[in-house]
Amino acid sequence: MDVSKEWNEHALSSSTLLNQSHPAGSSPSNPASEAVVAESSGSLACGCESLTPQERLEDSTYAFTGTVGEAPVTQKGKRSAVFDVDEIFKGSPKPEMTVTEDIVGTDCDLPFEEEQSYLVFARWEWGTVVTSRCMGTKLLAKARTAALGPSEQLKEKLYLRLHNACMGRLDTSCCLSSIKAMHEGYYVPEPEEGCAEGAVPDRLHCGGSYTWCIPVTEKGHSQPEH
Repeated sequence: MDVSKEWNEHALSSSTLLNQSHPAGSSPSNPASEAVVAESSGSLACGCESLTPQERLEDSTYAFTGTVGEAPVTQKGKRSAVFDVDEIFKGSPKPEMTVTEDIVGTDCDLPFEEEQSYLVFARWEWGTVVTSRCMGTKLLAKARTAALGPSEQLKEKLYLRLHNACMGRLDTSCCLSSIKAMHEGYYVPEPEEGCAEGAVPDRLHCGGSYTWCIPVTEKGHSQPEH
């Protein structure tokens, strides 16, 4: 079942995904590769490993955009900031999330200025949510969130639209089951141009199933028969 039309319409309505657009007459760009190039100079200067946005997602417990709501507190070589979470790309952070970084006294430290918005990649470590410049955290104005794909909020809106499109069909049961499977992994439908590099299409083994993209490392898991 081809749902590229529904997905493309949804993508065009999303300001996040519009960041992936390109001027007329130019060649389509690769947001992930551009993001790596854009951040490489600063990150490598701090001894950071060069990773793609998707690799940063895999290494993180949480990924979100948020605004520093309280002045950061620095003590004993650590700086903690409380973020008002906006868009979520991974995990289930609290509406107000405290994130901590180790301070080394160089430009590699994140300033976490009050009222400034950031793209945050963070990990849960022994009861503390930690982040660093090398994990990919940066000012939102300098980040390319499009390389991360749609946020969980946008995906929820898409799933609702696809759910409504399933109703009143002979294959409604299979259609709805495929949305449930897609939702469990927070996957998105396969776009018209096919899955991105490192991902492959997947679907339920029944007529009327949506097709979505999953990481290559997950391919091979069994799908229920309908």
